[in-house]
Amino acid sequence: MARSFFVYPEQVTLPLPGGNALFVKKRLNSKESRRMFAACVRSMSPGEKIELDPEQVGYTKVVAYLVGWSGPNFVDPNGNPMPYSASALDNLSNEIYTDIVKAIDAHENEQDAAIELEKNTQAGSGNSGPISASVA
Repeated sequence: MARSFFVYPEQVTLPLPGGNALFVKKRLNSKESRRMFAACVRSMSPGEKIELDPEQVGYTKVVAYLVGWSGPNFVDPNGNPMPYSASALDNLSNEIYTDIVKAIDAHENEQDAAIELEKNTQAGSGNSGPISASVA
């Protein structure tokens, strides 16, 4: 069956050390991708280089993909699970934030590679049918 051109809400779990895990979107749709890019652009003028906001680079991807987390280290001072939110994300240690960015980057690269492989496999299959019926 051919791959659909539409992105449907699917989540995957990315493991982190210590029994912790991230819940992320499997793929972003076109709107989420555009918003992710736009949120990290500081200025963009025709004929000039795009100026990125260094504070937003990487962060916009995490916000676009991440939908939740779990594990023994995602807890408040009383040991209760800390729900995912932008505020909670901003209060993570830099070390775990860096691990999250790396995990999401790796996930995105794996998804891109899988899509490319599928496209290349379909292109080489020679099983495409006619585009429209012949009038002859």
